[in-house]
Amino acid sequence: MPQDEEIELASLQFEILLNKEQKEAFNYLLNNTVFCPNCSKICPQGVVDFKTVLTDADEVLMKGKCAKCGSGVTRLMLFEEDEDFSNRVKEIRNI
Repeated sequence: MPQDEEIELASLQFEILLNKEQKEAFNYLLNNTVFCPNCSKICPQGVVDFKTVLTDADEVLMKGKCAKCGSGVTRLMLFEEDEDFSNRVKEIRNI
């Protein structure tokens, strides 16, 4: 079976993909758990210029920059065993 490709999510796709709780979790992770390798700690001033990607494994990957130093940072979010999420992924992949 061929592997799905990564999709950079437009804002509307992101809104469709995550439910309210998942969006809250995403924002929490984005603001409190993204490690900056240059600052050697959680991004002290947050993350800027980020984009979200639906990976080939149907996970949500955030790619952005540390607001303090500008280094590239990433954060992966897993939504395993969430049937509703899986159904929304299928909808996005079929658009």
